[in-house]
Amino acid sequence: MFFAELGLTQHDSLTAAQAAASEAATASGGRVFTCVVFQQGGRLMLTTAFSYAFLVKHVVSDAAVKGGNPRTATNRPIDAGHVRSITKYLADNEKDYILPAVTLNVRAVPAIHIPRGNFAMTAGFVVIGDETRFSVTDGQHRLAAIGKRGEEVADGNTSFMSDSISAVIVVEPDVARIHQDFADAAQTKQIPASLLAAYNTREPLNRVLTKIVDGSDLFKGRIDETSKSLSKFSPAIFLLNQVRGMVKELLFHDYALSEASIPARSLQVIGTTDKQDGFIARTLAMMSVLTENMTPWRSIAMLPTSGGVANQVVDYRRHYVNMTATGLVIIGHVAYEIEKNPNPAWRAAKYVELATKIDWRRDADMWQGSIINGDKISTTRAPGRQAARAVMDTLGLAPMEATIPMPSLEPFSQQSAV
Repeated sequence: MFFAELGLTQHDSLTAAQAAASEAATASGGRVFTCVVFQQGGRLMLTTAFSYAFLVKHVVSDAAVKGGNPRTATNRPIDAGHVRSITKYLADNEKDYILPAVTLNVRAVPAIHIPRGNFAMTAGFVVIGDETRFSVTDGQHRLAAIGKRGEEVADGNTSFMSDSISAVIVVEPDVARIHQDFADAAQTKQIPASLLAAYNTREPLNRVLTKIVDGSDLFKGRIDETSKSLSKFSPAIFLLNQVRGMVKELLFHDYALSEASIPARSLQVIGTTDKQDGFIARTLAMMSVLTENMTPWRSIAMLPTSGGVANQVVDYRRHYVNMTATGLVIIGHVAYEIEKNPNPAWRAAKYVELATKIDWRRDADMWQGSIINGDKISTTRAPGRQAARAVMDTLGLAPMEATIPMPSLEPFSQQSAV
């Protein structure tokens, strides 16, 4: 009889509960919301959905001041940059976005009408008056972005503020417990970079990345797209995020470009579908030539993607630079220079040289003292750039003046590599 103990009003039927809630709302000038009533951790909770317009009016943010005492406020200090990024996301994707549920707190039990019964969970009706105010347990920045976006579209012809968001309402009067709820709700695991790259194809870089992986004879079926790190005995040849590093080199000449800078740079370089498709075609053509001519990529491309034979990849990874994230970055860095040349046949010939004239074995002299020191391979920028310069010197490549490449729609053909 958990619900009865909390003072909820019980009725003989769901219809009777709805009628009583409607009568109470009429008398008090409130509104009735259909909800699900349940218990969690010994406390009463509700879940429903509120329109953005309702939330802006009824949710009060009590953000702590940076440098002050956060225990005196309900919410943590507001991160203005995070609010701006969510607001921009909403503006850029008004017809195609998603916002997760927010968790709100109310200090006193609102008027809730439910059908009588010994249920662990039940449908019900909550009456919320104009005077009811909620505080935020989780979703502070989402709600601030909704309010900011609402101000931006206030004079426009848009239905944005009539959109709604799911809300979990916790009945809790104790501020210390509200703070603990925030800390408990923050116990989330960061999404691995490879998985985020696989899913977030709204970002042009990730869209071209997944197309390149799916279209490459070497990569398809051999890329780990979910893990944070590659197991020593994994038959996968790379993480998706490692291939992403090569693609960042091809596009921006910088595998370490900050994630915050990528959207603007992507828009500049591959901001249209035609540019993306052209870049994908040229990169797949490059990968085809390298795979056909480079050791051990040529052998790996002929292996099955699973089973005992595929475990040869483990041995290749121990012995070859081009089976590492550093090797991919070097290839991308050199290819950036090759791609500046408008002649498809010249580019194809240079990729053949990159595959055959460079000794990609770890014990080759050209890697010693730069990316190879003892048994370890460096993953930092300076040694990688030093090794890339050695590759370009071997191929007779002089870096052209640094400019942002505008990918052509014309890939080189397989015949031009011969």
